[in-house]
Amino acid sequence: MRVGENFCPGVLHAVPAKDGLLIRIRVPGGLIDPNQLRIVADLAADVADGTLEITSRANLQLRAIRDRDLARVVEGITVAGLLPSPQHDRVRNIVTSPLAGLGIGELIDTRPLVYELDRRLRAEAIFTELHPKFSFAIHGGPGRYCQDLDDLSLEAVDLHGAPSLPLLRLSIGGIDSGFAVTSDNAVTCMLDAARGCIRLAQEAGLPVRARKIVAIPTPMQAILDALAPILIPCPPSAPPPAVLEAPLGVLPTTQPGRVSLIPSVPLGRLTAAQAHHFAKVANEEQGDLRLAPWRGLVLGAIPELAASAIVRGFDSMGLSCEGGDGFRGIAACAGSTGCEASLADVRGDAALLAQRLRGRPVPPAWTVNLSGCDKQCARRHGAAAEFIAGPSGYTLKIDGQVAASNCSPEFALETVAALHADRLSGAAL
Repeated sequence: MRVGENFCPGVLHAVPAKDGLLIRIRVPGGLIDPNQLRIVADLAADVADGTLEITSRANLQLRAIRDRDLARVVEGITVAGLLPSPQHDRVRNIVTSPLAGLGIGELIDTRPLVYELDRRLRAEAIFTELHPKFSFAIHGGPGRYCQDLDDLSLEAVDLHGAPSLPLLRLSIGGIDSGFAVTSDNAVTCMLDAARGCIRLAQEAGLPVRARKIVAIPTPMQAILDALAPILIPCPPSAPPPAVLEAPLGVLPTTQPGRVSLIPSVPLGRLTAAQAHHFAKVANEEQGDLRLAPWRGLVLGAIPELAASAIVRGFDSMGLSCEGGDGFRGIAACAGSTGCEASLADVRGDAALLAQRLRGRPVPPAWTVNLSGCDKQCARRHGAAAEFIAGPSGYTLKIDGQVAASNCSPEFALETVAALHADRLSGAAL
């Protein structure tokens, strides 16, 4: 079983999988240019398996690459501007809202902070010491679209009477620090906190993950002491809610006459043709492309008058903006077709589940994870149902509790389809 940071892929750190080499492309904040998406789609069609996988950190993956084609892939990604620093190939997890600068009710447009953070991260060699899964999150409100526990997080808060509004509340390893910073100090705060994490992890012999570091008694205070000149006391309050149900369809924006379009991307996998279509429309309509942490894609700031025609075009490409394809809320790992550790064809079973749910409405907070082994690479916390493949069948969990063990795919699919129907009935009451 492959574990550890050596098996976290990058562009220059391709890792072997059952179907060939796998690479992961850093896209800070999921902010991708249409021409960058087009270049990656060309590579997917020419030297990979024809698909682009969107990850839960809004990065991209290509798989089934042959050794002889790897140099071409690296060259193409470099030309696209998606490998700006070879040394920081795997220092990539910067998460923000895919609706940043567009979302109704947001307190701050986080995009300038994402760009500055990425630039300054890549400018210093020390940050190559960060673990490949180390994540920075900047949330501008009013909700969080990523449910994972980030190493360092800044969340916009509106505190009446504060010297500068809004402030950004600092959390370290998922723990509220009790302090906030102004937007002018946001990036400095994150970088200095990351330096502290590196130093403390090295002293304690731990991986450079904030959640590991703050589990020992004194590191949180040591990091805060180093940040003291820029910290502002921030009384505790409920964090912005995690958005459990990914948005879908046509959404209003803060820009008059412009909307965001969000189609369903089944299992977070775009075909090269679909990616080309997105890039073409974004260029023609001067829209914004964003990869989303629900393993989807947002086409933002599109003229409202063009939306209906674009939605019809998405439908013709197999990308529904109505959510009737049955895939909404379903996530799966690579499964036995792409991973040697997998004990089941979870993508195939995910497609069978989607067929059963096709055309039905979606219950609130409906999420299903299908994992090919107990590593649960596709896992999202708080899922309504989880399939975990083992040597003798699936372990099925409902709301985190084991409902059945060693069950057949058919039994698991029937049980989850019935759960879906029950939750729809409950929602209708």
